[in-house]
Amino acid sequence: MDKEEVLKHVGKVVRALITSAKPPVELKSICRDYVAVEGEQIPFRKLGYMNPQQMLQDTQEFNFQSYGSEIIITAKYNAKTEHIASMVRNQKSSKSRSISKPTPAAQRANSQKVNYSSNSHNNKQFQSNYQHQQQRSYQQQQYWRPPPTQVYLQPAPQQFHIPSQVHDRRHLQQEQQQEQQKEQQRRLQEQELLTRAKREQDLREQELGARLKRDEELRVCIEQELKSKLSTELQARLKKEQARFEEEFQARLKEQLQLFKKQQDHELQKRTEDLENQKKAYQRQKQEEELKQLKIKEQQRREQERKEQERKKQENKEQERIDNEKRERCERNARKTLLGCDQPVNMRSVKLDHEKIVLTIANDKAPAMNGHGQNHVRSNGQGKYNGSKPPLRAILGHSAPQRHQAPSSVFNTPESSYNRPFHPRVLHPGMSRSTGSSVNHRLKVKSQSDAPAPAGAPITPPASPENAQIKSAGKPSPKDDVLRVQDTQVTAGKSKTIAKPKVPLKIDASFDAVSSLNLYCEANGYEKPSYNIFNKPPRLHCSVRIDGDVYSSYPEEFAAEEAAYQRTAQIAIQRIQHAESHQQLSVCTLSNEEFIDGLYKELLKYPHGILGHKLEDWYGSTFRQHLPSHWYDLIIESNKIRVEHGIDPRIILFANDPGIPEPIRISTTSMLPQLKLPWQASEGGTHDLNMFISHCDSTKRVWARLIDQIANFEELTKHMGRQMAVPLFRQKVAKPYVNEIYLVELPDGWNRVRVISVNEEQRSCSCHFVDFGDVALFESEELFQCPPQFLVLPPQAVCLSMYALDKFEDHPHAQAVLTKELDGQSVVAHVLTTEAQFLELGGDPQGVLEKGKRRACLVATLYDTSTAEDIHLNDLVASRITKCTPAPTLCDEAKIGKTTPVLVSHINDDGDLLVLLRNDDLKFVERSIAQTVADLGEQDRVSYSDLLHDRHVFVCDESVEGLKQWFRGQLVTRPKNPEEETFDVYYVDDGRQRKTHISNIYRLEANNRALATFPPQALPVRLHDVPEIAGQMLGRLRGLMPARSQALLKVVAKDGAKPLVNVFIRGQDPESMYMCVNIGLRMEFEMAGSIRPEKCDDLPLSSNVQLPRRSSFSSVVSSQSSGSDLVALTPPITPQKAASNRSGATTFSSLLLKDYEAIPAVGAYFEVRVALSVNPGHFAVQPYKCYNQLQTLMKDLQEHCTGPAAKGVQPSQLAIGEAYAAPDSDGVYHRVNIRKIYDEIIHVRFVDVGDDGVVACDQLKTLQPDLRKLPKMALPAQLYGIQLADVVWSKDNCVRFRELTLGQKFIGIVRRLHKQKDETRALCLELVDTSTPKDIKLHEILISEKHAQPETKEV
Repeated sequence: MDKEEVLKHVGKVVRALITSAKPPVELKSICRDYVAVEGEQIPFRKLGYMNPQQMLQDTQEFNFQSYGSEIIITAKYNAKTEHIASMVRNQKSSKSRSISKPTPAAQRANSQKVNYSSNSHNNKQFQSNYQHQQQRSYQQQQYWRPPPTQVYLQPAPQQFHIPSQVHDRRHLQQEQQQEQQKEQQRRLQEQELLTRAKREQDLREQELGARLKRDEELRVCIEQELKSKLSTELQARLKKEQARFEEEFQARLKEQLQLFKKQQDHELQKRTEDLENQKKAYQRQKQEEELKQLKIKEQQRREQERKEQERKKQENKEQERIDNEKRERCERNARKTLLGCDQPVNMRSVKLDHEKIVLTIANDKAPAMNGHGQNHVRSNGQGKYNGSKPPLRAILGHSAPQRHQAPSSVFNTPESSYNRPFHPRVLHPGMSRSTGSSVNHRLKVKSQSDAPAPAGAPITPPASPENAQIKSAGKPSPKDDVLRVQDTQVTAGKSKTIAKPKVPLKIDASFDAVSSLNLYCEANGYEKPSYNIFNKPPRLHCSVRIDGDVYSSYPEEFAAEEAAYQRTAQIAIQRIQHAESHQQLSVCTLSNEEFIDGLYKELLKYPHGILGHKLEDWYGSTFRQHLPSHWYDLIIESNKIRVEHGIDPRIILFANDPGIPEPIRISTTSMLPQLKLPWQASEGGTHDLNMFISHCDSTKRVWARLIDQIANFEELTKHMGRQMAVPLFRQKVAKPYVNEIYLVELPDGWNRVRVISVNEEQRSCSCHFVDFGDVALFESEELFQCPPQFLVLPPQAVCLSMYALDKFEDHPHAQAVLTKELDGQSVVAHVLTTEAQFLELGGDPQGVLEKGKRRACLVATLYDTSTAEDIHLNDLVASRITKCTPAPTLCDEAKIGKTTPVLVSHINDDGDLLVLLRNDDLKFVERSIAQTVADLGEQDRVSYSDLLHDRHVFVCDESVEGLKQWFRGQLVTRPKNPEEETFDVYYVDDGRQRKTHISNIYRLEANNRALATFPPQALPVRLHDVPEIAGQMLGRLRGLMPARSQALLKVVAKDGAKPLVNVFIRGQDPESMYMCVNIGLRMEFEMAGSIRPEKCDDLPLSSNVQLPRRSSFSSVVSSQSSGSDLVALTPPITPQKAASNRSGATTFSSLLLKDYEAIPAVGAYFEVRVALSVNPGHFAVQPYKCYNQLQTLMKDLQEHCTGPAAKGVQPSQLAIGEAYAAPDSDGVYHRVNIRKIYDEIIHVRFVDVGDDGVVACDQLKTLQPDLRKLPKMALPAQLYGIQLADVVWSKDNCVRFRELTLGQKFIGIVRRLHKQKDETRALCLELVDTSTPKDIKLHEILISEKHAQPETKEV
């Protein structure tokens, strides 16, 4: 045998010896037993080992532990011998040992006995042979005779006496020897008998022990089989009982349903007949009223037609008078021109005459935009001259200083009045700027009150091109007068009144299509529908005109006119309803960049473009939102989308070809050098720049000029003003190009601008003021060529990003603070960007464009050094923005009695509503939350120290179908010790309060200061004049107004911090009218009190107690009222109800148990204990940190349920979802909640264990309030890492899983959350056993033992 075979054989023998003995087993005893079994020592020396332990270690089948001088040996786990070892360990110690091997001492004694018996047998044979030899020699002596001669020679006495003595002596010796031999044989026989009896007794004891062991095993097997059969029979019997109960219940339910159906059918038939009668009466009455209204409308229409004819006559007369004046004026101008031809003409007069010609261009030649006619304004909201008409969008920022020009002959001549008007630089609403006589004057901190005002007054930008049209047309400007004198064709703008709200189209089945269309036009004040018939029968076509819109029945043909009218009216109704359905869209909440990006991606799918008049419908159907009011400005300013004009007046939108994904660098061309920043020579040196703030777009785009360059810029401004004041040097731009530098004239002087984008169709362009930083929209005719001498100085505006304030970029209240604190101030900018970083970011002082948005290449901290101590302007701006951000409120006196649109976010247990105001502040919070989520990482989770000082935290909530929702939260109580893992967090923008695990809480103040300091948006309000809301009424109210539902809110009065409000909501149909929730609640309580008094379990039992009202400031509606607002003279009386065992203070909500909410985040650790183990796809765990609380609760629960204080319940008092106490099969009481009710049989769930059961109604006990504080402890779970879908678990799989898990403690890793069929949430856990030196993953054990298959990951 080779070494491996010897080791294998020795290992088997040693494992058998260890298995057959009770632990602990010493290595010395195993060596001794090995000698007794094998007859030799363990052959460790033959195999080259120093000792037996070293040899057995080499087999890798045994473990050794040293206790002093003793060495304990144990065999490693083996599935084949584990059951034997388990049986040996579970044996009870007894006097008679079964199948016990003899001790070494007994074995040596037996060996000696055997050796002694063999030696005695050999001695016996030797003695027998010796005796035979003695007898033969004696006989030979006895028969020997001497010769006769010898006999006679010997004396006679001697011959007789000697032989006789010898014979006696020998005979005596022989007898003694025989007796000794017999005695020895007898002793040997006795010893053999004793030995044989001993051996037989040992064999009998061994056989008896083996028989007892077999009997015990047989008894255990029989008991197990009986238990399994008994459980099977019990389950079968239970299923039969359940089936019988279900059949009886179904039969009874069918009978009741049939009876109820008959009653309902009878009532429905009766109500239908009544309704038909009422409907016929109503139709008759309505037709009579309709005829009356038609007569009145016809009289009014005739009166309006008469007035309209008179007005048209007067207008024609006025138009003729104006035309005559124009012709006369043109003739006079022509005569003057002819008379002036003989005089010498100089260059200045020629230029002035040319300007006259330019001014006389007819306004009707301007191209149309966006489907509007000739009277519509230009794309930038202004006409050719800007002096009187406002631009469409504000020009952000501030202008160059106002300067007093020296008088000259050009400005003093009468012809100088024909110079083109100035283009005003418009400020934001609420902004103010002081302008001085020079640039240095604008560097002063305080504005001078006596500074001259700019020539053009600030203009408030309109909200949309339509508003601009209305405003410009409402009041004639001086430009209109000039154009009328110079023979242009400008029609007078008509003043428009406020439009009446449009009445939606409603269809009444009692009217035909033509009548319904007539009623729709009358309700909206339109003219009566005008029908036109084409062709001849039977191929008639029809069309109808409604408020300027024409609806045609083509290509359908009709034989009769009446049928054509009806079908055309139906088509018109369908199209009107389709148009009205598009009005039910939400307001656009996207930022400008998001709107352009989304529109650009969708336009790429349409290479042939989208028509402008169909853009609104297409955008609404695609994005389910309205277009923003300034959508055309955003498209014009964007370089991703272009606008082309087709057949007038339509426009077409196209997506430009995708460009290079790298940011487009805004760099001056070769015509304008780049500004060189004063970088320090050393890399680590500080970069402090003295700068003047010229304009602020946001905290990431602050425009400033270097004060060292102010003198050069002032000199440039002076020379530009002097040269461009002479018309000879003004050269207009025929066609502007992008990135070229031009000059524009503003009230405060001439400025250099760079063209950002050009709209050739509209003859307009978007320009950037390179020396100030703001952007404006100009017409191409307003641009002038920039002489070369004005292109030497680099652009002076430098774009800065304020350090640590990037999250305030879109803050709705930041612009006002920036304008007040920074605009027009001299500061010291501490630049944090190094020169290398500056070059990497683009290397342009004016920033680079990324996705149509400018990004600064310099990050700086601004300081105000004009005071004794330097002021950190970044911190100042952040703190001022926070202070200037108002908290949402409904308690203003101006809002009382007015309607406010809100979002209902939550309804608490007291029935109070938490609402959100739909404004820009809420949009900013939602955008900031989305941005913060994108920037979060594992390093942003909170620690105990963070919770001590942070005001707001960021919470991840996965309670809704496993989806992650993020909220701003605030701790309800201060943490007490670092060991806490679960906290009560109040969602400040939602109104809910939930228990949250620390793994789902992140730092907010360190990641987004703007969001962390923003005021909470959830406002608590209380419904006015309604009873106390609780129980089932609370659930119905929450179902009526789910989270984030839209509503209208009207503040009636104040009640401390909670205003009293009336709430109005729409029904399920978007076309339905608003309903008052307050009135509905009052009616519900009245009906419950008068019709179903027995259901008012939550009302007081006393008949003398007044129905409680919640801060009623108006009338108290009695049970006899009809729901009107009449004031009751006496307080209402609560109706009596039948006596009930349930306490009057007990409500449905108080009988419920809360779910365990502190679930760790996905990927976090969760210490659990397995309470229920069915199979790997169905088990339940308990939070181990709550295990002690659960044990205390179980102890108190047993005392309560077995004591006299426990009360039973009646079947009529039960409701699904309520919590009670019920015993299990062992009589131990547990907390349960009701799942289903089958008369006296109740289907319950043991909420702290996780399994279901069936109990009788009389077994239920009520729970005390202190027994309901602990939430449900059993959490449904599934094992991670194995296949769970479509797996049928065998009995062996379930038994093995139960052995490994039930009652054991594990460290669970939360992998995912999902929703089960019964709408409960289940955890997918990876269970890890950490009780051993090496962590053991449970799913790996099941896979290795073939009890489960590994999970397959989809590619």
